[in-house]
Formats: sequence, structure tokens, C-alpha cells
Amino acid sequence: MSKVIKASQVTGKFKINQNPKTLSFKNNSDQKEAQSDSEKKKSRAIKKQKKILSQAEKDAQKIIKEAEKKAEAVIEKAEAEKEKILVEKDEIYKQTKSKARKEGLAEAEAEIEKKEKQLTDLISSFEEEFAREKSRIRKDVIELAVKIASIVIDVKLETEHDMINNIISDMLRKVDDNHRDIVVRVHPQLLPYIEENRFYQHINQKNIEFVSDPELRKGDCVVETNLGGKEGSLDHKLDLIKNELLKEVEQHD
Repeated sequence: MSKVIKASQVTGKFKINQNPKTLSFKNNSDQKEAQSDSEKKKSRAIKKQKKILSQAEKDAQKIIKEAEKKAEAVIEKAEAEKEKILVEKDEIYKQTKSKARKEGLAEAEAEIEKKEKQLTDLISSFEEEFAREKSRIRKDVIELAVKIASIVIDVKLETEHDMINNIISDMLRKVDDNHRDIVVRVHPQLLPYIEENRFYQHINQKNIEFVSDPELRKGDCVVETNLGGKEGSLDHKLDLIKNELLKEVEQHD
């Protein structure tokens, strides 16, 4: 039974070639019309990308502003409580100082120490609350960044078609000489832009077929052979990146 090798390339430096795979047309009129349609699609994709990025920036600013307000509220509350306790401490000190003359200095000092401990404990609790809020803000920003990355990749694949060739190339590097009957599946919209000839260097002229699969995302690539392999997807890759970033946040908290 054929198993599946599936992965998406979301990192790396690629030289982007926006020229799609060359197709033959019956006449110049048909070719010009096809080129015009391609330019229109590209223009719409670029507008879509700008709109998505603009909205993502607004969402990020909103999250940051809300977090700043919450943090300021925590600090203001802590400062207010601190001032309140300090006032109470001074008042108690005055009262207990007079009382100490009659009942002894030790009892007065104990009362003052009690209030000082209350103040210390309160400040500590607010510091812990602030640290938790700070950690939550960082995690929210990471979630948003990964979401934006996923959207940007989808949009870029509509305009920078050579990205799918780089993804396929990376996948075929994992196919050794024991693999046969190779089938590469990609999203239907990206199938016309696959440069088939460039991939034979990875498979030593073995049989290879490129087919469309509407169930795949644009950043996904599935390589099927007669042997086993690994499974992956664009979402899986982004989840791995997100988890690594969240680990970094937890280690620094």
C-alpha cells in the first residue's frame, strides 16, 4: 500500500520567479487574452494581500492596546493600594507611638511590622498578576503572528508561483533510490506552474507524475511512492513554529 509523504516549506530563502509554466496557444489573440486574465488575477491577489495585511496590523494594534490598558490598570491599582496602606501605616504609627508610652514599645512595633508585611504581600501579588498578564500578551502576539504568516503564505502562492516548485524540490530531496512510481499532488491552481523538468535531477529519471488535489491547501505538497514516509502540512509546520516560540516565552517568564 502506498504511504504518503506530505510537507510544506514555510522557511528558507528562495529566488522568486513569477513567470508561470509556458503553455501553448492556438493564436496570438488567445495568448494575449490568457495573459490579460493572468494579470487580472495577479492584481486581485495583490489587492487581497494588502487588504489582509492591513487588517492583520489593525488586529495586532488592538491586542497590544488592550494589553497595555490592562497592564496600566494593574499598576494603578497596586499603587493606589500601596498609598492606602502607607497612610494607614503612618496613622497607626502615630497612634501606637502614643499607645507605646502606656503599653510598651514592643506591641507598637509588632503592629507596624504587621502592616509592613501586608504591604509587601500586596505588592508581591500585584507583581505576580502583572507577570501573568505580560506572559498572556506575548502568547496572544505569537498566535496572531502565526495566523498572519499562514494568510501571507496563501496569498503569496497566488502571485509568486515558483514557491510551489521550491516546496516540491525540498520534498523530493527526501526520496531515495528505493522509491518508485512517484506521484506528486498539489492544489489545482498551482499545477500549471510546476516546472517538471527541474525535478528529474532529484529522482534519477524515475517515473514521476504531477496531479491536482482540491483537498490540499495551496502550501501543501503530497508525494506518494511505493514505500513509506512522513506526513506533514502547512498547518503542521506553523504549529511547530508556534510551539517553539511559546516554549521560549515560558522559559523567560
